[in-house]
Amino acid sequence: MILMNNPGDKEVLRLLKQRMESVSQVEETVKEIIRRVKEEGDRALEEFLKRFEKHPVGIENLRVTEKEISEAQVEEEFVETIKIVIEDLKEFHRRQEERSFFFTTKGGSFLGEMVVPLESVGIYVPGGKVPYFSTLLMCAVPAIVAGVERIAVTTPPNENGGISPYILKTCEILGLKEIYRMGGAHAVAALTYGTETVKPVDKIVGPGGVFVTLAKKHVYGDVGIDSIAGPSEIAIVTDGSADLDLIAADFLSQAEHDENAMSVVITTSKEVFEKLPQVIERHLEALPEERRKTARISTENFGTIILTDSLKRAFEISNLIAPEHLEVLVENPFESLGYIKNAGSVFLGKYTCESVGDYGAGPNHVLPTFRSARFSSGLRVSDFTKKIFITHLSEEDFRRKGELYSKMARWEGFEAHARAIDIRREKL
Repeated sequence: MILMNNPGDKEVLRLLKQRMESVSQVEETVKEIIRRVKEEGDRALEEFLKRFEKHPVGIENLRVTEKEISEAQVEEEFVETIKIVIEDLKEFHRRQEERSFFFTTKGGSFLGEMVVPLESVGIYVPGGKVPYFSTLLMCAVPAIVAGVERIAVTTPPNENGGISPYILKTCEILGLKEIYRMGGAHAVAALTYGTETVKPVDKIVGPGGVFVTLAKKHVYGDVGIDSIAGPSEIAIVTDGSADLDLIAADFLSQAEHDENAMSVVITTSKEVFEKLPQVIERHLEALPEERRKTARISTENFGTIILTDSLKRAFEISNLIAPEHLEVLVENPFESLGYIKNAGSVFLGKYTCESVGDYGAGPNHVLPTFRSARFSSGLRVSDFTKKIFITHLSEEDFRRKGELYSKMARWEGFEAHARAIDIRREKL
């Protein structure tokens, strides 16, 4: 664990830079996977399925059948829970919907903007050790609210070549039928360029490991992406008014995700600074072995406790980090909102741990990481739409403004642009 007493900005940035560098060591491998899937289609995809998946999936059983979906067995309580969460998520995301608009100018021109849903979206659902059905919900609900017609889901198979029944049942409840058992960079490449078996999509959303993150980075432009989301992050700002057990539990809620996850506590309390490491250690020991191992590595490498002399400085450091998740555990959390400039999602007060955001309080949990919250936002309905501008210039407005546009074109040096306008002016 890293302890920092009143660090300067350069010290904080140095810590963040080390973390970014730790996840960029497989870039050349990712590029080669993408190139081969793009050029060779199913032949390369099948090779990577056998090389990288836990179970050597073949092209012939890459897509999950409707029978497998319908036969997925889960607790009835799970079904009822998911239905409740879907409605809560829809209630929040419907408020994000944007409307087309049109208007007529005084001169009779018709102008506007059409909001149109994307035709197809691929959702990457992380797999492996745990079934991330919550991520499936977070990606699918805003796409459904936006009106996307085709939603393809891809997720890594387990050791038996199957998909978690929790993932399959969630897909069934959401009405999603196109599901592929593949993960990693080859899945991103297949959804981007298509193969003989996989139809390409217009945009890929959803977080993943380092291979997925770098693959999305390299296919961007050939396909849309939500963001280049890396391992989980949490920053907790506290003035010492919150219980240490509560802070420690929240600290580890992200550390257990990934060995490269980052958990940071920024406090004005010397008591928190001095005592929290021991409390975190006690909570670490209480975790199941597999989660404990991951959380310990994450805590040792990127777990950080920072002591500052004021809440203002605490939020300055938080804004510098631009964390994926920001918890505000202070006496008057709403008064702190004015300090917050950079964060993916903010959680106010002692009852609002980051976990409630992960599992459906309302706001999306697919969020920017690696300081990209400085310029980007969490997944939302508008990520699944595009805006098409509409222009119909009236003769009156053309008579009044055509000469202005012609002059502007010549000032920029584009004679053909100007002539396209002038020819129309001559024929008036």
